Amino acid sequence: MTAVRIWDQFQQVFSLNALQFYQVIRISTTLLIGIGLAKIFGVSTADIALYEIVLFLGNALSFFWISAGQKGLLSLYPTYTQQEQGKVIFNFFLLLLGAALIAAVGLYVSQSFLLKNLTQYQEIEFLYLISWYILFNAPAQLIEYIYVLKKQSQALIQYGWIIHGIQLLAVFIPIYLGWNLKGVFLCLVGWSLIKMSWLIGLLIRYGEAKLDNDILNKILLFIAPLCLHMLLGSGMEYVDGFLVARYFEEEQFAIFRYGARELPFVSILIGALAATMIPLAVENEKEARSQIKQQIRRLSYWMYPLTILLMILSPYLFPLVYNDSFQPSAYIFNSYLLIISSRILLPQVFLYSRQHTHILVVSAFFELLLNLGLSLWLLKIYGLLGIAYATVIAYLFNKILLLVYIWKRLDININEYLDWRMYIVCNGILTVVFWWTMSSISN
Repeated sequence: MTAVRIWDQFQQVFSLNALQFYQVIRISTTLLIGIGLAKIFGVSTADIALYEIVLFLGNALSFFWISAGQKGLLSLYPTYTQQEQGKVIFNFFLLLLGAALIAAVGLYVSQSFLLKNLTQYQEIEFLYLISWYILFNAPAQLIEYIYVLKKQSQALIQYGWIIHGIQLLAVFIPIYLGWNLKGVFLCLVGWSLIKMSWLIGLLIRYGEAKLDNDILNKILLFIAPLCLHMLLGSGMEYVDGFLVARYFEEEQFAIFRYGARELPFVSILIGALAATMIPLAVENEKEARSQIKQQIRRLSYWMYPLTILLMILSPYLFPLVYNDSFQPSAYIFNSYLLIISSRILLPQVFLYSRQHTHILVVSAFFELLLNLGLSLWLLKIYGLLGIAYATVIAYLFNKILLLVYIWKRLDININEYLDWRMYIVCNGILTVVFWWTMSSISN
């Protein structure tokens, strides 16, 4: 397959969606910050771990209701008339601002308890700054979805370049000037203020500053179960993080966090494919099954070879891109690359199209329990790698549970939307390469 054909297929699935492109910018910025701290500025592993744990604590208290708010806005906004849509945007802002205030105060009040019971740190003297960061940054994450709803694709991409360029400067300039991490987080609070100012500008332009109890009540009823779903469905990342912070030395947190990442384009492209297939499955499920099978086959032609290549090169790339201290991150990264075998399965498309979404919450709950139990067991045997193994197993268990559900309850056979022979071959090769790369640890 030529590079041109691969690029054509990439564009077909990616569809040059502005929101997906924005996510690429966001993820790339996070990776660049990590590279800059470790490689360019030579920040110690201990300080990188401290930087990561502070952001981690802030995200752990806010990720689920931010995601629920974003998806709620996308779902509810089109159901209102054009005259009411301005009030919908404003009331979503009020709700997220209220949640941010609660989370910020909660973190500030409980910071000593969280540190002593969930991490190896006894005190972080500038942790209070992350409360201000949550207060301003969390509501501002509505910005990209307002642009999507207003079909302002070019403006969204421009916003992505500008705001994440400023984020890079907010981290790198204080490090370059020799400031400590407190200075970095002061600049990040300033960056979050810029985002909040940007949001206020959009609210002035597109919103209507009017509190509406009916709209607020509808929003709350809609996003409450979404919060639970997001908490359970995405909570594994934070369960893993807290286990590392609690049971391992402080520097190990940075090593784990830098390695505990999937191949970014896999989750983005698969997510984009799932999103485009849901409305098609509602209108014509047979066609959706065929399209999913075809698109997954096309994606597999280049996703699996790229994953295998990265798996082989990662033990050399991590020390090169970061520094020698992060070589163990490569093996954690290789473990997380195995998640492609689960990610590429899309039973959720049919669950959403037939409105059987309750099973997603149930399966996510069992996934979280399995991940926690396996992690506590395997970390004693394999250390940090044990936590990564538990995540891969639990995620695969979740997808298998959903596959069985749509087979038994919805009468949808896996052969109809997945080339299972190609799937077995690709994952067989991936597994062999994984064990071969992992064998170097003991040699």
